[in-house]
Amino acid sequence: MKYIKISFLLLVSVALCLPWSSFAQESNLSPLGFEFGIDKKKAEKVIDSTGKRIVKDHKDHKEMQVLLMQGVIVDLPVDISGRDVMTELEFYDKKLLSTSLIFASADEAEKTQLETEFDQYFISQYGEPVERDSMLHFTTATWHTQDVMLVVHTNEKDHSIKIQYKYKPGLEDRFEDDMDYKRGTIKRDPAKEMFLEGDYSKPTGYDERYNIK
Repeated sequence: MKYIKISFLLLVSVALCLPWSSFAQESNLSPLGFEFGIDKKKAEKVIDSTGKRIVKDHKDHKEMQVLLMQGVIVDLPVDISGRDVMTELEFYDKKLLSTSLIFASADEAEKTQLETEFDQYFISQYGEPVERDSMLHFTTATWHTQDVMLVVHTNEKDHSIKIQYKYKPGLEDRFEDDMDYKRGTIKRDPAKEMFLEGDYSKPTGYDERYNIK
């Protein structure tokens, strides 16, 4: 009986350490191998240590930066061998806000199969989604936990699937920042935003010429 209890405890410990164990576990806030809240340089070190390649590094605006990495660094519950998949990292105010898997399917049949497999897996783990929505050729399914929101986006037009994990405290901070600007409780400095933090004063090719990232 004692050995049975020990074996059971070992199995539970292993299950909790798996990357795709229920992200309701507050100790696991890095479902795709990147811990929420880390800065961009630390994420780049993780990517480099796994031998993966960054295929895109761009800034949406002064507070949002996006890294796109070829492949994944965790085991997935669905067979993705031979599939085109990338990992996307979004940083807000220099902190990792969300991580995503992006699949580019060859056709509608492949997209539907992949979407169904992930949907069945997420339902088995977290129950039915709290929301399903569709508009034109886009569909979404959303699950919530205390600190993470999981959203599965599909695009019927280009047969793509995006599985996104959003860190709720980070989203709340971003929302509060936006509201502070709108309320005027944070004073804007247009000159600083335009010339120091923005790209408005830079000539075309400036960053590439001087190797600025």
